[in-house]
Amino acid sequence: MPQQFSPAEWQKINAQLNTSAATYGLPARRSDSVIMGSFNIRKLGDINKRTSESWQLFKKTIERFDLIAIQEVMDNSEGLYHLKELLGEHYRIAVSDTTGAAPGRRGNGELLAFLYNSKRIEQTEVASDLTFDRTEITKIIHENIDGIDQSCKAYEQETEQWAIKSAANKALGKRSPRKPTRTLPVFVSFIRQPHCVSFRIKGAAGTKPYAFIAVNAHLLYGTDKSEREREFKALTGWLTLRSKGIRKHRYSDMILLGDCNLDFGTSEVMRKDIDAHLKSLNKTYLKSKKAADANFPLLSEHPKQGYLKTSLRQKATYDQIGIFSTDDRLPKPDDNKTAGTTAGGYDYGVFDMGNLISHALHGKAINEITTKERKTIYKKAEFDITDHLPIWFRQPLPT
Repeated sequence: MPQQFSPAEWQKINAQLNTSAATYGLPARRSDSVIMGSFNIRKLGDINKRTSESWQLFKKTIERFDLIAIQEVMDNSEGLYHLKELLGEHYRIAVSDTTGAAPGRRGNGELLAFLYNSKRIEQTEVASDLTFDRTEITKIIHENIDGIDQSCKAYEQETEQWAIKSAANKALGKRSPRKPTRTLPVFVSFIRQPHCVSFRIKGAAGTKPYAFIAVNAHLLYGTDKSEREREFKALTGWLTLRSKGIRKHRYSDMILLGDCNLDFGTSEVMRKDIDAHLKSLNKTYLKSKKAADANFPLLSEHPKQGYLKTSLRQKATYDQIGIFSTDDRLPKPDDNKTAGTTAGGYDYGVFDMGNLISHALHGKAINEITTKERKTIYKKAEFDITDHLPIWFRQPLPT
């Protein structure tokens, strides 16, 4: 079993959490607002592969959320249902079937799940995967057939070279090089189909509820960042056109909650790139000069916290919230400048478990401890807890 925190260490971690949760970005529960967000819990499956203290940390974290998207739920989904039991009977589950792998074959298969507080949020009638239709995929392939053909030939050549090197290394008793991966020069389909579920949030009597579709996504990860970026832009393009299209629908607001594996530069660079992409959609598809209303708060500088990272190792902002809204009551990009300045008002953040653990065990921030101490925390936390941080935003109730 991988190295884990000792009972004495967990006692210190829990004491720090119980007294200083807000210091590390865990949002307080309030009656005037709801908390929505996302959490990639690494290989959430077999209950016995995590300590009981880890499950309690998940409970204390998720009970602050009214709606949370969870990625990396394994086919053995007992861990997901164990979380539901820990949270209480008023928490409900909406979950996809396996995505990312064909039945009977190896792949990146997982379930995409929502846990939600049924006392505050109501699941409504829509539940679907997000896909591109066959006609569109066929069109993309036909328009890019030469590039796809070249990519396939390059993969065949790389595979042949890999086989020769592997045989030579085996004869010398050396480790085989990494096998080449298939990549395409154009987006064709998602590696895992994002999962969509509709929800409603009610306010006081006489107010119009928020009605929206929550989109749980776990996008491509790999060494080819251009391929990852194409998949992300395909998703944001779909959501923009769906929420801002000419035809009106009962659910025109879309809220993306997930692990987008977004690591294409600094937050500011990524925000500008996404903004330019959305404006291009307006010109080509929506025939509008106005930029699409899409808010990615975690790519904006928080008024109090600065730019936020979502990986345990504080290296990237993989996980994202994207609010594609026609409802003026939902937060727009300009609202990020004043986030967290009003009690119960719009805010967003990341629960920094790494710093929580570092302060609990060493009395210092994680960037102030020794490299050896830091590596020990990462090694224990990544296997017993997870390698991503929970992300969230606070939305005031309809008034």
